[in-house]
Amino acid sequence: SVLTPYLADKSLKNRFQFSLKYISEAYKKSHDLIYRSINGVICSDIDYSRAFSNNSKYLGLIPNPINTSLFETNTVEQPNNTITIFHGINTHSSIKKGSVFFTEALKIIKENYKEKVTIIETKNLPYKTYINSYNKADIVLDQVYSYDQGYNALEAMAKGKVVFTGAEQEWLQHYNLTSNTVAINALADVSYLVEQLEWLINNPTTIKTIGNNAKDFIKTHHNYITIANRYLTTWKDN
Repeated sequence: SVLTPYLADKSLKNRFQFSLKYISEAYKKSHDLIYRSINGVICSDIDYSRAFSNNSKYLGLIPNPINTSLFETNTVEQPNNTITIFHGINTHSSIKKGSVFFTEALKIIKENYKEKVTIIETKNLPYKTYINSYNKADIVLDQVYSYDQGYNALEAMAKGKVVFTGAEQEWLQHYNLTSNTVAINALADVSYLVEQLEWLINNPTTIKTIGNNAKDFIKTHHNYITIANRYLTTWKDN
């Protein structure tokens, strides 16, 4: 989880103030007050679903909604058939996302494949800039400490990018993804990340295949109209 770095190194406490405030007494009282007043809890991804799986008020997982019409697929022919890899760093959340593992992996890739890849690393871009900054990228590096995808990853997948993000076995099982790869499961392991990037660099046709799979996955499972109807149905039934 995003707390993994903190649990391994308590000296990072100041970097986790936003997360840790939820276990304060004041927040717990607020939580308990609201929880007594509700009929059920909906989770939006596998990370939350795992925490609520044995909870009596859990009503199931309804995925995050994506308006795919806002995210056009960008198919750009790269000069000299190079592959563009994008890593957008937010320094405020970089530890939680495991950005350092991507940065170290990219150093190795740049050294070994300098003729085959273009690497773009940005820092602290505003959302409106960020969402278009990777349009020319083939591969987007998102985060390692998750089981499922957050909005940045989902929106990149909607654009047909190959995204390194949370794609754990529990997520694969939930969506019954047994044959088509739609995202690369990112781990806190530099050697593993290098290996996965090398596989894509040496098999460029796979990049297009996974990108198309990702786009289809978002349309099938995250369509905002379908998701809205599921929320309404769950609300009415409870």
